[in-house]
Amino acid sequence: MTRGRKGIGDIISTVTIAVLFFVILLLVMFSASSYRHAADVEAENSSSRALLSYVASGIRDNRGSEIKIQDRGTEDQVTIKSPGSRFERRIYLQDGKLYEEYAEDDIAQDPENALVIGETALFDVERTEDGLIRIKTDAGASYVAAD
Repeated sequence: MTRGRKGIGDIISTVTIAVLFFVILLLVMFSASSYRHAADVEAENSSSRALLSYVASGIRDNRGSEIKIQDRGTEDQVTIKSPGSRFERRIYLQDGKLYEEYAEDDIAQDPENALVIGETALFDVERTEDGLIRIKTDAGASYVAAD
């Protein structure tokens, strides 16, 4: 006769299971959101470090070449020219984007035909007193031996 009725214990058990299920669901959603945010931050950091590493490697790999630095405030330009060549490699910042282009040395820079390396608000390059080249972007600074 009491088969159709639920006791107070059955109701408490049902509510407890429902609350636990809801809490677990919220934890899973929070964890997924946190992981997505952490992954996005890590990807952005990797991208900005890759930009700095790319420029540093480009300068380091051209030792023995003529390296000119044009100081334009936070938008410097690095020009790398191999001895006896008419062509040069230019790396410069314009409108928040870092560009790289290969061109003849007597042709003006042309961002329309240049490769966008990445985005950064700062590109500062200078020679230090001890002969190193310091490259600074939003990601930090790197030092490269010039010769």
